Formats: sequence, structure tokens, C-alpha cells
Amino acid sequence: MPADMNQVLSQLTLVVAVLCASVAAFGWRQTRRRLAKSLRQQEELEKSSRVLEEERQVLELIARGASLKQVLDALTHAIEHMSPGCLCSVLLLDEDGRTLLEGSGGSLPQDYIRGVHGLEIGPEVGACGSAAYHNEMVIVENITTDPKFAAARGFVLSYGLRACWSMPIRDSKKNVLGTFAMYHRFPAKPRELELRLVRAGAHLAGNAIERLRTEQSLRENAERIALAEKVASFGIWEVDNASSTLKFSDGFAAMMGLTDGPRRVTMEQWRAMIHPDHLAACNAAFDSATPSQQMFQVEFRVVRPDGSIRWHRGHGRVEFVGYVAVRVTGASMDITDEKEMLLRLEQARATAEAAMHAKGAFLANMSHEIRTPMNGIIGTIGLLVDSGVTEEQREYVNTIRSCGDALLQLVNDILDLSKIEVGKLTLERAPFQLEALVKDTVSVVSPMALSRNLELRLLFEEGLPDTVLGDPQRLRQVLLNLLSNAVKFTEHGSVTIGIGVVGTGQDLVDVQFTVKDTGIGISPQVQQAIFEPFTQADSSTTRRYGGTGLGLAICRRLITLMGGSLDLTSEPGRGSTFVFTVSFPVVARAAAPARPAQDRITISRKRLQILLVEDNVVNQKVAMRLLERMGHRIDIAPDGQQAVAAVQVVHYDLVLMDCQMPVMDGYAATAAIRSLECGKHLPIVAMTAHAMPEDRRRCLEAGMDEYLAKPISADKLYDLLENFSGRRTVAAS
Repeated sequence: MPADMNQVLSQLTLVVAVLCASVAAFGWRQTRRRLAKSLRQQEELEKSSRVLEEERQVLELIARGASLKQVLDALTHAIEHMSPGCLCSVLLLDEDGRTLLEGSGGSLPQDYIRGVHGLEIGPEVGACGSAAYHNEMVIVENITTDPKFAAARGFVLSYGLRACWSMPIRDSKKNVLGTFAMYHRFPAKPRELELRLVRAGAHLAGNAIERLRTEQSLRENAERIALAEKVASFGIWEVDNASSTLKFSDGFAAMMGLTDGPRRVTMEQWRAMIHPDHLAACNAAFDSATPSQQMFQVEFRVVRPDGSIRWHRGHGRVEFVGYVAVRVTGASMDITDEKEMLLRLEQARATAEAAMHAKGAFLANMSHEIRTPMNGIIGTIGLLVDSGVTEEQREYVNTIRSCGDALLQLVNDILDLSKIEVGKLTLERAPFQLEALVKDTVSVVSPMALSRNLELRLLFEEGLPDTVLGDPQRLRQVLLNLLSNAVKFTEHGSVTIGIGVVGTGQDLVDVQFTVKDTGIGISPQVQQAIFEPFTQADSSTTRRYGGTGLGLAICRRLITLMGGSLDLTSEPGRGSTFVFTVSFPVVARAAAPARPAQDRITISRKRLQILLVEDNVVNQKVAMRLLERMGHRIDIAPDGQQAVAAVQVVHYDLVLMDCQMPVMDGYAATAAIRSLECGKHLPIVAMTAHAMPEDRRRCLEAGMDEYLAKPISADKLYDLLENFSGRRTVAAS
């Protein structure tokens, strides 16, 4: 190939790679912003809805006659459930207003609750004593250093408590009834959402305490008042079956918009106010009551005189004389706001799901559209090298291959980040040799370090296990990214990777990995920002050193999935040190590593008759030449329909099936081929640019035997064909 043509080809490939990367990054950022906004709205609505639901449940507990202790226990456990990792307590102020007594300990140790029972309030008495004394929220982010815990610091720390946020519980007149506290087992600064939960807990506790105490003082009053107190602020009503009339309170009249006139209507008038769609449900709830099960509850819509429609929740009890219902007493509350909140939550969830679907579709399409031409580029490069090239041509070919690999890595990074964010990325558990993996990773970056005259140091401490259980590919991905960054951002000096054991347990070992360089360093202001996707230290870094800013974001998330954390120590001009620790199960020595990759295409041991089903002309040529050089005979079908016809004429050993094709796609073609089989099973391998996890699952569910994602590796294709050699077997009956 002439030198000027090689140079043009190299430049065009670089331009294509840069344009594709820019389009992919822009589309990803736009989709991620919309998704993040939708998820934030959904989280806010969901938390608000859950608080409303807990308030409803608290009120229903009161209505069922639960004790104050039962209500407070339910409340503390509910708040703990909404804020995982926290421990909640309720302390009640005694009648003298001096001492806090046990109300509810939530999940806190009973010994601790017994220890704080009788705590005297004061201006500097822990978080709870101070909150009750000052009648304001007290936030203690670190119990170890806060002077409010000076007198009882040892006692509190002995139970593993390190932070406490306490809110005074107040009645409707703002008088202190006690405190609602949220503890954490580590020093922490509260987020706004957590502060809302503490305030909500105190508010609900105040409502519960005040309502229960009021009920206790009014227990001798009429049964209708007792029932009203159990339900909450609402309207009271009574149905007299003998006169077929409904009597109601002023509160009920206000809810219904009946501000004028008598507090009595006929049952016929009342039924006309119930929304027609819910009249049957109301009648069914009333009919469900029996002498042994007198209580009932129903949610329904009402139509007020002004035409407005409101949601009501009614609680009632049927009074029987023998088996005859003579009277129904009950209370109703307006739940329109709650229903609207739930509707908004559902709409937000639908919006988030739509955004997630759009993001998935975008990523899948982007991956397919980039991988299809990349398969042709990378495959052609392999064929070109195999045919023999000059040293100058090899340099150009390596440049094209490097650009292709960089573009493919960008696609893989974006897909990895997407899978991590939606929780679809799972780690493998396979035995591997730790030192061998690290050495192999270092060998990848050694040429780059040598070209920059950098010293690359590898330090193994004593005591490292030979073989551990984990995900070797993801660990290699993390180490390769950290080492590549260290070499890229270091102009003089050295890059050091150290591996050592920092802890052991039963069949477990804690291994610490350290990557240290003498490079440009990172300022403290941006050290956290660089772990966010598409973020680098500053704009000049992008221009000078390149990259998308995805690597560290993926590394931190992968290490988190492994159960560790990635820490950074750095100063501008003095280099950076990245450290992470991962726990591995220790296992017996792993099997020998797989066959290393070859520069030249390997000839297969057995010649196969293969049907290649592929609509892209470039990919047809590349795959056909590759397979022919391996020694196989190839027929080509440009769509699924022709593939189905071909297998009925020729006895093929294997079918390589693309998935997205005109006329008939690969999934339908596979189903058609399987329906034609009579005793013999024809191996079908998906060879597609669809590379999402669900794509592999869909291929296997469609009846395919194996899956290869484009761009196709010659080594992987060779191994797969060797595995399928002679495997056209009798189908299971």
C-alpha cells in the first residue's frame, strides 16, 4: 500500500473516532441529566408519600386502640426503615419537665435505653437533653469531639454510636413533650432528606402523644367522640337505619361543602353525593359488616354541591341488635392531597422509567452503530497484518488499531457506567492468580512508560496468596486504568504499584493496592469531582492529555461493587496516590491461563462448512476472509429468510447469525431453523453488534447456542469454532 494512502487512511480513522466519541459523550450527558432530574423528583415524591403513609398507619394504630408504646415503636421502626443505617429513639418529658423517660428505643440496645432513662435535661446534656432544654433541634455530627457529650461520652461510644440528631417533640401549642433522635454509627453530617425525616418523626410522635393523651382524658365521653379521636381530624357521621337519615358534624359539613342548612340529609340525598363509580363499593363495605366483625373501611369519591370532586376515607362501625343493623357510626377524612401525591409519584415513576428506556435504547443503538463499522475496521486490520506488511505499513496499521481500540474502549466504558448505574452489572467469581494478573497488567503499560523514560516499579509484599476468588477482568480493568492515568500524567520520575496483605480472616484475605506517581498531581478542590463521569481536573487536561473522564468514575463504582473504596491523596506538582482494599476468598491454585493471543491467524484443526448470515457487505468480506484463512468453507446469506432456505439444502456444521437484518432478523431465523430440526441440532452462534447484557440473554432465549459481540476477536472466534467442531448432535427428546 503506498505511504500517502496509508497516511490518509490513518487520518480519516482518527477523525471518525473523534466524531463518534463526541456524539456519544454529548448524547450520554443529555440523557443522564434528564434521568437524574427525574430520579430526584421521584425520590422526593416517594419519601413524602411514605411519610404520609406512616402518618396514616400511626392514626390507624391509634384507631385500633394501640398503646402509646406500640405507636412509638412502630414510628421509630418506620423511620429506621426509611433511612437505612440509622437508629431512632423517643424520650418523653416527665410531668415536672425536668427528666426524659423511655418512650421507644427503636433498634437501639435495651441497655442503652435503660441507661438514658431518667436523663435530666440541660443546656449541654447530650443531643436529647439539650434539644428538650432549648426546644430546638440539636445536631451532633461527631460524639467523640462534641462537648455536649463530655459527661457521658464513654457510655455512648461503648455502644458504637458516633453521631446524633435530636428534634424536640412538641404539642399543638409548641410545648415540649420529649425528643425524637436519630443515631448513626459513624460521624456524619445530615442531609436535607434525613433532617426532614427527623422532623417528620418528631411531628408524628407529637401528634401521637397528644392524641393518645387527649383520648385518655376523654375516655369517659361518648363512643362517637372516642372513635373520632382514633381516626384523626375529620368529620363525624351517623346513619339511623330506622329513619334512613344521615346526621353529621360541622367538620363533615365543611368537608362536603355543606356550609348552610341542617346537619342532616336523607340517605337518598347522601347516595346522590357519592360518585357513581364508587357507590357500589360503599354499599359493599357496609354490607360486609357482621355482628362479629363490626368495623369497616372504604375509600371513595364524593361530588360536592359546587361540582368539585374529593377523595374520602371512611371508618365506620355497624351496631347490631341481634342480627339486625340498626345504626352506623363513623368518621371520614379528606385524602385528596394524598391521592394526588400518589398520582404525581406514579407519573414521576413513569417519567423515570421512560427516561431509563430512552437511555437504554440510545446506548444500544449507539453501541450497534459504532460496533458494526468497527468490526469491519478491526477485522480488516487483522487480515492486513496476516497478509504481511512492511515496517512502515505496520506503523500505520498499529495507529489505526490503536484508534479503533480507543473508540471501542469508550463504547465499553459508557456501557459499563450505564450498567453500574441501573444495577445490571454483576461481578464474576472465578479463581485467578493475583501476582500473575498484576504482572500482566503492568506489562500492558510498560511500553508507554518506557517511551516516556519513566521508571515503572512493581512491589509485592510477603504473605500474598497465590490464588484468590474474584472477578479478574474487572480488577484488571481498575488497575489498568489507574496505571495508565499515572503514566499519562507523569512526565518525569516513576510510577509504582504496590500490593500487600492488610488483614486476614477465615478463608479471606484483605489485599491493598497502591498506585503512586510523581506526576502533575491534583488540587484538593477537584479531587472529588474527578470521580464523577465526564469530569477531569480542568479543561486544559482534556486538551493536553485527552480522555473522556469516565475511567475513574467506573473504577470507583467497580471497587464499591467489590466491597472496597477508592481513596486519593494528591498535591499539585507532587504526584498522586490511589489506594483501595478488596477482600478475596483464598482458594486452591487456579488452572493454567488460556492460550495467549497470536499475531497471525491460527489454522483450525478441522475444516467446517459454515453458513455466515450477515447483511453488511464489509462485515461479510471480513468474516469470510478470516474464516477462510482458518481453513473453513463459507457460504453467505444476506438475511434470515435466505439462511432458512440454505440450511434445508446444505448440511452445515455451524451457523454464524447476525441479529439485525432486513426481510427476517436473526431471532426469527433461528426460531424457523429450530422448527425444521428433526433429531439433529445445528449449532447457531450469534455474531452481532448488540452488546448489552440483555442482548446475550435474548439470543440464548431465541435458541442460539453461543454469543459473540462485534468487533469479533480472531482468537475468540477460533476458540469458539474449535469448541463446536464435531458437535452437531442429536437433539434432546
